[in-house]
Amino acid sequence: MKTFKRVLAVVLSLVMVLSLTCTAFAGSDYSTPSMDRLKFDSKGNFRILQLADCQDGMLPRYGMIEFIKKALEKYKPDLVVFTGDNTGAIGTEFEAKLAIEAIVEPVEAAGVPFTFVFGNHDAENVSKEYHYSIYQSFSNCMAYDADPDMYGMGTHNLPIYASDNSKVVFNLWMFDSNMYNEELGGYDHIHEDQLQWYVDASNVLKEQNGGEPVPSIAFQHIVPNEIMDYVIETETADPNGFTTTNKETGETHHYALDPEYAEKGSVLQERPCPGTVDSMQMELFAQQGDVLGVFFGHDHVNDYIVNTTLKNAKGESIDLVNTPGATFSSYGNEQMRGCRIIDISEKDTWTYKTESFTFFDVMGDTEETRIMSYFSREIGWWYVAKVLEFIPEIGPALAEGFLKLVYTLAHL
Repeated sequence: MKTFKRVLAVVLSLVMVLSLTCTAFAGSDYSTPSMDRLKFDSKGNFRILQLADCQDGMLPRYGMIEFIKKALEKYKPDLVVFTGDNTGAIGTEFEAKLAIEAIVEPVEAAGVPFTFVFGNHDAENVSKEYHYSIYQSFSNCMAYDADPDMYGMGTHNLPIYASDNSKVVFNLWMFDSNMYNEELGGYDHIHEDQLQWYVDASNVLKEQNGGEPVPSIAFQHIVPNEIMDYVIETETADPNGFTTTNKETGETHHYALDPEYAEKGSVLQERPCPGTVDSMQMELFAQQGDVLGVFFGHDHVNDYIVNTTLKNAKGESIDLVNTPGATFSSYGNEQMRGCRIIDISEKDTWTYKTESFTFFDVMGDTEETRIMSYFSREIGWWYVAKVLEFIPEIGPALAEGFLKLVYTLAHL
C-alpha cells in the first residue's frame, strides 16, 4: 500500500511540475504579503501558540476564555494560530460573530497577531465568507485567501523574516482541509488545486532563497491520512492508546501509536479521523523538501508527535503533530484539554521545539481552577450562580458558596 502511494505521489508531483510551465509567476512574491511582516525577535526567536478546537458558541465557556488569556500572558507568543473548529456548528450570523469575537478579543487585547484555518464545524450553517469577514475586521488578523478560485477558503502562507528584516528564513503554510466528503462520506481533504498552489508557492520561495527550500511548518484542521500507518494493534490495553468494542460481537481491540515512531509522552485516546480520500500531501511535502511537520487538531483527546518515514530536504522526519482541543463545550477531558507552543530559532531554522500544555499547566492546579474547569463543563450550575449574584448585598457570597457546595457534592 505504501509503495502504491509513493508511485501516485511521483505521478502527481510530475503533473504539478509540468503545469508550472503553463503558469506565469513572474509577478508573484510569496515572501511579501500585503500586511505587516512577521519576523524573528532581536534574540532570533519566534514563538507560536496553537489553539485547536475552541469549538463553542456565542457565549463560550468562561474557563476557555480565561485559559486563552492566561496562555497569552504566560507564554508571550509572537503569533497565535487557530487550527479549525474555532466555533461550533452555530446557527446564525449573529451567533457566529459573537463566538469569533469571544476567542479573538483576548488575542487582540494582548497585541498579538493571529491567523487561522477552518475546521469541519465552523461553517456548517454560516458561510465561510461571513466568518472571514469577522476575523478580518480585527487589525491583528494575518489570514488571507491566497487564491479565491482555489477549493475551500483561506489557504495561505505567512513568511517569517530574519531578525534584521533582510530576507525570508522560515514559512508557515495554512491549509483549509475542508469539511465533509459529499460523495464518499466521512471527512474531506486538501484538494488538488490547493496542493498545486502549495507547489507553486514553495518553488517561488525556493527560487528567492537561492535555490534552497525555505524551512516551513504546516497547519490544518483534519489529520493527514498517513497517521494510520503509525497506529498499531496491541495485545492488551495501552494507557496511552484506545480500545474499540464491536457492539454486535462484543469483540474488543486495543490500539496505540507505534513506539518506534511516536515520541515519548504521545497519547492516542481516540481513533484518528483523517479524510476519506488520501490527498497525497505528505508525499508532496517530502518532494518539495521544505516542511518540518504538520500541526493539526480535530481529534480532541489526542496529543502526539509522530516522526514519519517521510523526509524533508535535510533528511529529517516530516512530523505529524496532534494538539488537543481547548474546548469545554465539545468532548475532551482534564488530562488533555490544552494548547501547544512551537518555538523556532533563527540559528537553526531546520528544527523546532514544541510542547503541549494542559489547562492546569497554564492556569495552575488549585481549588479555584478546578471549580472553574468543572463549571465550564457543567455550565447550567454556573448560570444559576450568575443569577444569584444579582441578589443585593449577599449575592456574590451566595453565588460563591453555591458553586463550592455543588462542586463538593459532585466530587463526594
